[in-house]
Amino acid sequence: MAKILLIEDDTGIITPLSLYIEQSGHNIITCENGNDAMELFVQEKPTLVVLDINLPGKNGIEICKEIRSISETPIIILSARESEDDKVMLLELGADDYVSKPFSPRELMARIATIIKRMENRKKSKSSKIISMGNLYIDSKNFTVETTGNLPIRLTKTEFAILEYFAKNTDSVIKRESLMKDIIGYDNYLYDRTIDTHVKNLRKKIWESIEIETIRGIWYKIHIV
Repeated sequence: MAKILLIEDDTGIITPLSLYIEQSGHNIITCENGNDAMELFVQEKPTLVVLDINLPGKNGIEICKEIRSISETPIIILSARESEDDKVMLLELGADDYVSKPFSPRELMARIATIIKRMENRKKSKSSKIISMGNLYIDSKNFTVETTGNLPIRLTKTEFAILEYFAKNTDSVIKRESLMKDIIGYDNYLYDRTIDTHVKNLRKKIWESIEIETIRGIWYKIHIV
């Protein structure tokens, strides 16, 4: 059972979504004002945050920044904004996923379940596992990445999971569909562009060490620089 903090001011979303989350076996905490969000976050220590962008008081972008400055708690963004720039910006700030309004509660719960399952699987890993890829050292237990010069590379949890996946499959051409299913977890949402944004952000952070080649838009291949 997870504790989910829903930060949203639209009662037309809060009521049915809260019911759906409770019926899925999780606890739900709601916050309808951006100014109260951080106090409630610190007080309740939720497992996961579902965060709307347009809120009275402090907006979702500010809240996302503040949460990331103190915690790695997963964040799923809800927004009616459709521009790719908005999605890229929020994922770069550390959001784990982005769901456009209007959305299906069933789809949102599938994404929540995927993130929670990924968190639980990571907690089960007790032994330190270091994967070497080029001049990068990937610590699968502590979720850190460093260069051979001990310089840390700051990645979001999803970016780390993608890099780790690439490191374990350096000799393979990786299908985008497989990455969606194994890392993001929504094999039923293959046209979602979230994975492309995460890979794009990852490229910017590791370009000096690793090249991620896109082949015909549906395959990825890793090259050591």
